Amino acid sequence: MKLRDTSTHTTQHPPLRDWQQRCLSHAIAQLSPEQSHFLCQATPGAGKMLMAAVLADHLLQCGDVDFVIYLGPSCEVVNRAEETLADVTGLAMSGNLGARGGCYTYQSLRTRLRAFQQLGQYYRVFLIWDESHHAGRVPGAQQGANEWGQALLLLERNITYTLALSGTPWRTDGSCLPLLRYLDVPSADNGGDAQEGQATLLKQRLVPDFVYTLQEAVRDGVCRKPTIKLIDNPHIQLTISHLKGKKPPEQKQFSSIPRLLRDPRVSYADLLRHDTPMGALLKKGVAQLRRLRQAQSAAGGLVVASDITHAEDIAEQLEALGEDVCLVTSKTPNGHVKLQAFRDSMQSWIVSVGMISEGVDIPRLRVCCYLSHIRTEQHFRQVLGRIIRRMGLHDADCYLFVLNERLLRRYAHRIADDLPDENSVVTVIPPDQAPLAAGYGNITPVPPFDNVMLPEEDTTMAPDDAAGITFGPAMSTYAAAATAQPQWEHDMAFSQQFIERLATLKL
Repeated sequence: MKLRDTSTHTTQHPPLRDWQQRCLSHAIAQLSPEQSHFLCQATPGAGKMLMAAVLADHLLQCGDVDFVIYLGPSCEVVNRAEETLADVTGLAMSGNLGARGGCYTYQSLRTRLRAFQQLGQYYRVFLIWDESHHAGRVPGAQQGANEWGQALLLLERNITYTLALSGTPWRTDGSCLPLLRYLDVPSADNGGDAQEGQATLLKQRLVPDFVYTLQEAVRDGVCRKPTIKLIDNPHIQLTISHLKGKKPPEQKQFSSIPRLLRDPRVSYADLLRHDTPMGALLKKGVAQLRRLRQAQSAAGGLVVASDITHAEDIAEQLEALGEDVCLVTSKTPNGHVKLQAFRDSMQSWIVSVGMISEGVDIPRLRVCCYLSHIRTEQHFRQVLGRIIRRMGLHDADCYLFVLNERLLRRYAHRIADDLPDENSVVTVIPPDQAPLAAGYGNITPVPPFDNVMLPEEDTTMAPDDAAGITFGPAMSTYAAAATAQPQWEHDMAFSQQFIERLATLKL
């Protein structure tokens, strides 16, 4: 049984872009009791939430569902989704008495799961789960790899239809996304032939129901064309001093940041806090934004810092350059109010850690300085998504400044590929190795592949910091190095010449 035809039904909502209309039509044609899940993979900044709200309105008006539940990664994202759903449907989406839906953070599933299950037992519910990569399950098993994935699997049996939204639908810990379709693919690890007595290593590839790439969005004028500038220095001197004084200071010369980072005594976290490279990157970002503001006075810039102390230092540096700065972190009183005020203001810069790295809509942002310690492709693309949403006819480009680090340079050159193959394929854990669930929320996570970020499911953070990460293992290592009294210490000197290595984007 397919969804009802609504050719005679008209709804007043903002005009849809061509891709939104195509995705909407595809979802209406595909969703049925036999195929109740739909994944929309669209580049960050393309307008996924408006499409989702129009689909929700369609289902409500046709009588195919009774209520709508929205799940998102942070309070800021959830609040914006509630506004969009209410504006499009004309119905309250506050979750209060008389409302036709509610919008919640993924963290709230811990306390609301039973209520959502009961609602689905008596009514038809449409679930929108945004930034769907936050939920995971064990590959090859219907078990949750994290708490949010487990909750979605428990909730599924009581939900009529689900819509998953993501610009980066893969997980850095290598686990699958729950509820979605995966197809088995031959494994290159064993050539498809398992030796006798060995379990066959299987892999699965995610199958999105609709894909809208960054290339398409730039071509259609939906998103700005990104220019990524990798900041490097051709003359770097590293001085190693041995604390016990048994050896004279040792000096080494490096012709680039990637060569410097090959030395085990220097970390990427060191560079992020070194005044010279950090200051050079900020100055280039400031110069670029000043040029853009000559034509678009409301153009804004974003700096993504590694932690709150780092963000405070960056804000001070920008103010020393004469810039008007808004600092918003999880410790900022009324941070969401301040974020809204910045969205509607003419302030030049906003500095944050994780609150703006994902899902937050501030279209006037056109420049970003990436000083986060997180070096995963998913996070890199999500941050880029904060500056690519277009406002009109005269903002066709945006600029991302990053240090010329090996991984970040690789991501920059691959940014036109919205779903890298190695991230869309996950390894299936053999049945005898799959962790057993002792109950809801008691799942052993799959170890992350990238040791520079915490698992996305860390629930110790405040709700308004769920979209990003304040402290990670990289920072813990940095702090430990300062207190462990190593047998040497180092100092880095950079020449005044910082160069830009422009990433070539084939869009």
